[in-house]
Amino acid sequence: MPQHITLRIGAPLPAPVSLPPGHVEFVIGDVHAERAHLHALLRHCARHFPTATCTSLGDVIDRGPDSIGCLMDVLDFARHGKLPGTDIAFHALPGNHEQMLFAPLFNPDYPDIFAGHGGDWLMPWKGAYGGDTCRALVHAAMAAGIAHDAARSMVDYAIARWKPGTDGRPSIATFRTIGSVLLLHAGINPTAPDPVAWARRYNALHAHDDDNPLWIRKAFHTSTTPWPGGWFVVHGHTFEHRIPTARDGTCKPIGTLRPEGYRLGLDAGSSATGIVAAVTITHGAVQIITAHQSRDG
Repeated sequence: MPQHITLRIGAPLPAPVSLPPGHVEFVIGDVHAERAHLHALLRHCARHFPTATCTSLGDVIDRGPDSIGCLMDVLDFARHGKLPGTDIAFHALPGNHEQMLFAPLFNPDYPDIFAGHGGDWLMPWKGAYGGDTCRALVHAAMAAGIAHDAARSMVDYAIARWKPGTDGRPSIATFRTIGSVLLLHAGINPTAPDPVAWARRYNALHAHDDDNPLWIRKAFHTSTTPWPGGWFVVHGHTFEHRIPTARDGTCKPIGTLRPEGYRLGLDAGSSATGIVAAVTITHGAVQIITAHQSRDG
Protein backbone atom coordinates (compact mmCIF):
# COMPACT_ATOMS: atom_id res chain seq x y z
CA MET A 1 0.00 0.00 0.00
CA PRO A 2 1.32 3.50 -0.76
CA GLN A 3 2.90 5.40 2.08
CA HIS A 4 1.81 8.91 2.96
CA ILE A 5 4.31 10.85 5.03
CA THR A 6 3.28 13.74 7.22
CA LEU A 7 5.88 16.09 8.67
CA ARG A 8 5.38 17.59 12.10
CA ILE A 9 7.51 20.64 12.79
CA GLY A 10 8.25 21.37 16.42
CA ALA A 11 8.71 24.79 17.92
CA PRO A 12 12.30 26.03 18.25
CA LEU A 13 13.74 24.97 21.61
CA PRO A 14 16.64 26.59 23.42
CA ALA A 15 19.73 24.39 23.58
CA PRO A 16 23.31 24.84 24.80
CA VAL A 17 24.66 24.99 21.25
CA SER A 18 27.37 27.20 19.83
CA LEU A 19 27.62 27.30 16.03
CA PRO A 20 29.34 29.63 13.55
CA PRO A 21 27.19 32.64 12.55
CA GLY A 22 24.56 31.64 10.01
CA HIS A 23 25.37 27.94 10.10
CA VAL A 24 22.42 25.54 9.87
CA GLU A 25 22.99 21.85 10.59
CA PHE A 26 20.24 19.46 9.49
CA VAL A 27 20.69 16.07 11.18
CA ILE A 28 18.77 12.90 10.37
CA GLY A 29 18.36 10.14 12.95
CA ASP A 30 17.94 6.40 12.41
CA VAL A 31 16.05 5.82 9.14
CA HIS A 32 16.04 2.00 9.18
CA ALA A 33 15.02 1.54 5.56
CA GLU A 34 12.10 4.01 5.60
CA ARG A 35 12.98 5.63 2.29
CA ALA A 36 9.79 7.67 1.96
CA HIS A 37 10.47 9.25 5.35
CA LEU A 38 14.07 9.98 4.37
CA HIS A 39 13.05 11.73 1.18
CA ALA A 40 10.33 13.74 2.91
CA LEU A 41 12.84 15.05 5.43
CA LEU A 42 15.40 15.86 2.74
CA ARG A 43 12.80 17.75 0.71
CA HIS A 44 11.97 19.77 3.82
CA CYS A 45 15.63 20.61 4.28
CA ALA A 46 16.08 21.63 0.63
CA ARG A 47 12.95 23.78 0.67
CA HIS A 48 13.54 25.62 3.93
CA PHE A 49 17.30 25.48 4.52
CA PRO A 50 19.01 25.64 1.10
CA THR A 51 22.41 26.58 2.58
CA ALA A 52 22.37 23.98 5.36
CA THR A 53 24.79 21.16 5.96
CA CYS A 54 23.08 17.77 6.27
CA THR A 55 24.41 14.86 8.32
CA SER A 56 23.01 11.34 8.55
CA LEU A 57 23.70 9.63 11.89
CA GLY A 58 23.68 6.14 10.36
CA ASP A 59 21.45 3.08 10.64
CA VAL A 60 19.86 3.87 7.30
CA ILE A 61 19.40 0.12 6.65
CA ASP A 62 17.57 -2.88 8.18
CA ARG A 63 14.13 -3.49 9.69
CA GLY A 64 12.14 -1.33 7.26
CA PRO A 65 10.88 -1.88 3.71
CA ASP A 66 13.70 -0.46 1.52
CA SER A 67 17.19 -0.99 2.89
CA ILE A 68 18.90 -1.10 -0.50
CA GLY A 69 17.17 2.09 -1.69
CA CYS A 70 18.16 4.00 1.45
CA LEU A 71 21.71 2.68 1.32
CA MET A 72 22.18 3.57 -2.34
CA ASP A 73 20.70 7.04 -1.82
CA VAL A 74 22.90 7.89 1.14
CA LEU A 75 26.01 6.50 -0.55
CA ASP A 76 25.25 8.55 -3.65
CA PHE A 77 24.77 11.75 -1.63
CA ALA A 78 27.95 11.11 0.36
CA ARG A 79 30.01 10.31 -2.72
CA HIS A 80 29.01 13.60 -4.34
CA GLY A 81 29.17 15.51 -1.06
CA LYS A 82 25.83 17.21 -1.74
CA LEU A 83 22.14 16.56 -2.00
CA PRO A 84 21.19 16.37 -5.70
CA GLY A 85 20.24 19.70 -7.27
CA THR A 86 21.14 21.70 -4.17
CA ASP A 87 24.07 23.41 -2.48
CA ILE A 88 23.44 21.41 0.71
CA ALA A 89 26.61 19.63 1.81
CA PHE A 90 26.02 16.04 2.90
CA HIS A 91 27.87 13.82 5.38
CA ALA A 92 27.07 10.16 6.06
CA LEU A 93 28.20 8.73 9.39
CA PRO A 94 27.93 4.98 9.94
CA GLY A 95 25.66 3.32 12.45
CA ASN A 96 26.17 -0.07 14.04
CA HIS A 97 23.93 -1.61 11.37
CA GLU A 98 26.23 -0.43 8.58
CA GLN A 99 29.14 -1.69 10.65
CA MET A 100 27.55 -5.15 10.94
CA LEU A 101 27.22 -5.23 7.15
CA PHE A 102 30.66 -3.97 6.10
CA ALA A 103 33.12 -4.65 8.95
CA PRO A 104 33.13 -8.46 8.43
CA LEU A 105 34.47 -7.91 4.91
CA PHE A 106 37.78 -6.78 6.40
CA ASN A 107 37.80 -8.27 9.90
CA PRO A 108 37.32 -12.05 9.97
CA ASP A 109 36.92 -11.88 13.75
CA TYR A 110 33.87 -9.65 13.54
CA PRO A 111 30.87 -11.72 14.73
CA ASP A 112 28.31 -12.85 12.16
CA ILE A 113 25.37 -10.90 13.59
CA PHE A 114 24.08 -8.91 10.61
CA ALA A 115 21.16 -11.17 9.67
CA GLY A 116 20.00 -11.45 13.26
CA HIS A 117 19.83 -7.68 13.70
CA GLY A 118 17.55 -6.87 10.78
CA GLY A 119 19.81 -7.78 7.88
CA ASP A 120 17.60 -10.61 6.63
CA TRP A 121 16.68 -8.49 3.58
CA LEU A 122 20.10 -9.24 2.05
CA MET A 123 20.24 -12.95 2.87
CA PRO A 124 18.44 -14.23 -0.27
CA TRP A 125 20.92 -12.29 -2.41
CA LYS A 126 23.90 -13.54 -0.44
CA GLY A 127 22.56 -17.07 -0.78
CA ALA A 128 22.27 -16.63 -4.53
CA TYR A 129 25.87 -15.41 -4.82
CA GLY A 130 27.70 -17.76 -2.50
CA GLY A 131 27.79 -15.42 0.46
CA ASP A 132 29.50 -12.65 -1.53
CA THR A 133 28.25 -9.43 0.11
CA CYS A 134 29.49 -7.16 -2.67
CA ARG A 135 27.73 -9.10 -5.44
CA ALA A 136 24.64 -9.41 -3.28
CA LEU A 137 24.44 -5.62 -2.80
CA VAL A 138 24.98 -4.95 -6.50
CA HIS A 139 22.23 -7.35 -7.56
CA ALA A 140 19.85 -6.14 -4.84
CA ALA A 141 20.37 -2.61 -6.16
CA MET A 142 19.78 -3.75 -9.74
CA ALA A 143 16.56 -5.46 -8.68
CA ALA A 144 15.51 -2.09 -7.22
CA GLY A 145 15.98 -0.42 -10.61
CA ILE A 146 19.58 0.82 -10.46
CA ALA A 147 21.69 0.16 -13.54
CA HIS A 148 24.53 -2.34 -13.10
CA ASP A 149 27.38 0.13 -13.58
CA ALA A 150 25.86 2.63 -11.16
CA ALA A 151 25.20 -0.09 -8.59
CA ARG A 152 28.71 -1.47 -8.94
CA SER A 153 30.21 2.02 -8.59
CA MET A 154 28.16 2.74 -5.47
CA VAL A 155 29.10 -0.54 -3.81
CA ASP A 156 32.76 0.00 -4.69
CA TYR A 157 32.55 3.41 -3.01
CA ALA A 158 31.00 1.87 0.09
CA ILE A 159 33.69 -0.80 0.26
CA ALA A 160 36.43 1.82 -0.14
CA ARG A 161 35.09 3.73 2.88
CA TRP A 162 35.49 0.63 5.07
CA LYS A 163 38.75 -0.71 3.61
CA PRO A 164 41.58 -0.43 6.15
CA GLY A 165 44.58 1.72 5.35
CA THR A 166 48.17 1.11 6.32
CA ASP A 167 47.27 1.85 9.94
CA GLY A 168 44.57 -0.83 9.93
CA ARG A 169 41.76 1.72 10.15
CA PRO A 170 39.08 2.46 7.58
CA SER A 171 38.75 5.95 6.15
CA ILE A 172 35.09 6.27 7.16
CA ALA A 173 34.57 8.90 9.87
CA THR A 174 32.52 7.81 12.87
CA PHE A 175 31.80 11.32 14.14
CA ARG A 176 31.60 14.93 13.02
CA THR A 177 32.00 18.21 14.92
CA ILE A 178 30.84 21.72 14.14
CA GLY A 179 31.08 24.46 16.74
CA SER A 180 30.13 22.84 20.05
CA VAL A 181 28.06 20.10 18.35
CA LEU A 182 29.34 16.53 18.32
CA LEU A 183 27.47 14.24 15.93
CA LEU A 184 27.83 10.46 16.14
CA HIS A 185 25.63 7.41 16.02
CA ALA A 186 25.33 6.10 19.58
CA GLY A 187 26.92 8.53 22.03
CA ILE A 188 30.09 9.14 24.03
CA ASN A 189 31.81 7.64 27.04
CA PRO A 190 30.94 10.17 29.76
CA THR A 191 34.07 9.27 31.74
CA ALA A 192 36.44 10.11 28.87
CA PRO A 193 38.33 13.33 29.60
CA ASP A 194 38.21 14.17 25.88
CA PRO A 195 35.15 12.71 24.10
CA VAL A 196 36.49 13.59 20.65
CA ALA A 197 39.82 11.88 21.31
CA TRP A 198 37.89 8.87 22.65
CA ALA A 199 35.80 8.71 19.48
CA ARG A 200 38.80 9.22 17.22
CA ARG A 201 40.66 6.25 18.71
CA TYR A 202 37.93 3.79 17.79
CA ASN A 203 38.52 1.42 14.89
CA ALA A 204 35.17 0.89 13.17
CA LEU A 205 36.23 -2.56 12.01
CA HIS A 206 36.26 -3.86 15.57
CA ALA A 207 33.40 -5.77 17.15
CA HIS A 208 31.03 -3.96 19.46
CA ASP A 209 31.77 -3.84 23.17
CA ASP A 210 29.20 -1.24 24.25
CA ASP A 211 31.94 1.34 24.83
CA ASN A 212 32.40 2.98 21.46
CA PRO A 213 30.69 5.61 19.26
CA LEU A 214 28.56 3.06 17.39
CA TRP A 215 27.20 0.97 20.29
CA ILE A 216 27.34 2.75 23.66
CA ARG A 217 24.02 3.04 25.49
CA LYS A 218 23.22 3.20 29.21
CA ALA A 219 26.45 4.72 30.50
CA PHE A 220 25.93 7.63 28.13
CA HIS A 221 22.18 8.09 28.60
CA THR A 222 22.30 8.06 32.39
CA SER A 223 25.31 10.33 32.88
CA THR A 224 25.05 13.84 34.27
CA THR A 225 25.89 16.60 31.81
CA PRO A 226 27.64 18.78 30.73
CA TRP A 227 30.27 16.51 29.28
CA PRO A 228 33.98 17.33 29.26
CA GLY A 229 34.48 20.03 26.66
CA GLY A 230 30.87 21.17 26.86
CA TRP A 231 29.88 19.26 23.73
CA PHE A 232 26.22 19.13 22.70
CA VAL A 233 25.92 15.50 21.55
CA VAL A 234 23.38 14.60 18.86
CA HIS A 235 22.94 10.86 18.42
CA GLY A 236 20.60 8.01 17.52
CA HIS A 237 20.95 4.24 18.13
CA THR A 238 18.57 3.82 21.09
CA PHE A 239 14.80 4.36 20.87
CA GLU A 240 14.42 7.64 22.71
CA HIS A 241 11.04 6.69 24.15
CA ARG A 242 12.69 3.77 25.95
CA ILE A 243 15.22 5.92 27.81
CA PRO A 244 13.99 7.03 31.25
CA THR A 245 14.18 10.81 31.46
CA ALA A 246 11.99 11.73 34.44
CA ARG A 247 12.95 11.33 38.09
CA ASP A 248 10.32 8.61 38.54
CA GLY A 249 11.88 6.59 35.70
CA THR A 250 9.25 7.31 33.05
CA CYS A 251 10.12 7.97 29.42
CA LYS A 252 9.00 10.57 26.92
CA PRO A 253 5.86 9.77 24.90
CA ILE A 254 6.40 8.17 21.50
CA GLY A 255 7.27 10.82 18.94
CA THR A 256 8.26 13.39 21.56
CA LEU A 257 11.90 14.42 21.21
CA ARG A 258 13.75 17.21 23.00
CA PRO A 259 17.20 17.98 24.36
CA GLU A 260 18.09 16.23 27.59
CA GLY A 261 20.79 18.43 29.08
CA TYR A 262 23.65 18.34 26.62
CA ARG A 263 22.35 15.50 24.46
CA LEU A 264 19.63 15.11 21.85
CA GLY A 265 18.50 11.63 20.77
CA LEU A 266 17.01 11.22 17.30
CA ASP A 267 16.12 7.52 17.23
CA ALA A 268 12.33 7.65 17.06
CA GLY A 269 12.01 3.87 16.72
CA SER A 270 10.87 3.82 13.10
CA SER A 271 10.34 0.07 12.90
CA ALA A 272 7.93 0.16 15.85
CA THR A 273 6.48 3.66 15.53
CA GLY A 274 6.58 4.57 11.85
CA ILE A 275 8.43 7.76 12.79
CA VAL A 276 11.80 9.03 11.56
CA ALA A 277 13.23 12.14 13.21
CA ALA A 278 15.51 14.98 12.19
CA VAL A 279 16.59 18.26 13.74
CA THR A 280 17.59 21.68 12.51
CA ILE A 281 20.37 23.07 14.71
CA THR A 282 21.26 26.76 14.80
CA HIS A 283 23.19 28.81 17.32
CA GLY A 284 21.42 28.38 20.65
CA ALA A 285 18.41 26.46 19.36
CA VAL A 286 17.11 23.20 17.91
CA GLN A 287 13.92 22.44 16.00
CA ILE A 288 12.69 18.86 15.75
CA ILE A 289 11.05 17.57 12.57
CA THR A 290 9.37 14.16 12.63
CA ALA A 291 8.16 12.23 9.60
CA HIS A 292 5.10 10.09 10.33
CA GLN A 293 3.66 7.28 8.22
CA SER A 294 0.03 6.61 7.48
CA ARG A 295 -1.46 4.16 4.99
CA ASP A 296 -4.56 4.07 2.83
CA GLY A 297 -7.27 1.63 3.72
